[in-house]
Amino acid sequence: MDSESKPIIVTVTDESLEKIDDLADQLTRKGMKVDRVLPVTGVITGSYAQGSLAELRQVSGVQSVEDEVGAQLPPPDSRVQ
Repeated sequence: MDSESKPIIVTVTDESLEKIDDLADQLTRKGMKVDRVLPVTGVITGSYAQGSLAELRQVSGVQSVEDEVGAQLPPPDSRVQ
């Protein structure tokens, strides 16, 4: 992922689970770099250049497009657990 793109998570509608690979192809054509397609959970992960995600949200079969949020646990020897 380059410095101008951000990680995103695309959730697919239940009705579109059977065509999730086709949706991933459509999202790629719209500028998304697809990293993983998870058909059981209906999730497509990847990255998208900074800017509006509205174009991805308009793809038929897409339920939501969200920024991926990371979390990190403190080290085991940390005072905060």
